[in-house]
Amino acid sequence: MVVVDDHTVVREGTRQMLEREDGIEVVGEVSSVADAIDLAQRLTPRLMVIDVELPDGSGVDVVRHVVGTGLPVRCLMLSAHDDYVYFSEALAAGANGYLLKTIGTDEFIAAVRTVALGGTVIDGVLSHRLAGRRRQPEERVADALTAREFDVIRGLVRGRSNKEIARDLGVGLRTVESYVSAVLAKLGVRSRSEAIVYVLEHHLISPNSAK
Repeated sequence: MVVVDDHTVVREGTRQMLEREDGIEVVGEVSSVADAIDLAQRLTPRLMVIDVELPDGSGVDVVRHVVGTGLPVRCLMLSAHDDYVYFSEALAAGANGYLLKTIGTDEFIAAVRTVALGGTVIDGVLSHRLAGRRRQPEERVADALTAREFDVIRGLVRGRSNKEIARDLGVGLRTVESYVSAVLAKLGVRSRSEAIVYVLEHHLISPNSAK
């Protein structure tokens, strides 16, 4: 795991917090976009925890590079900004999660493990704000989704990985992968993160109903 933050105290504190946990190893910490991209290429960590604002650009630039080059690195944004623009830009770039720095330690550790295992997480404050944007539901899209696909969507919003969703639903992993692909196609989005944003904004499900 790599921690990317330009504030030394935050960066070192995050590293110490993570290294106290069993099964989590921090292999590097950097403070800029350039160094984060270099480390991602050299070390290919399973997960990068990335601040949004960095001295030489945005943490979203790191996500774009990781996704664009096909590196098997998952990206979790950890930001002081709860602005929708930052949030939506990060998820559109391919980030696997977005948390606010006000999150509690236990929640943060749980989110790190979830993302590392293939899940997606969105800060609870942002999830409810998305649901409060009150875009009109698109009946055509809602009607096109099957009951089982709605089950899969609820799993995505809960941050479950494909393997966990398969276990929850009592089906095979490849079946869930097919369902996820179908959901993305029907929603017209490219990633699990964008799917979560879509279903919350359009009130296809609520954050509470996914619990």
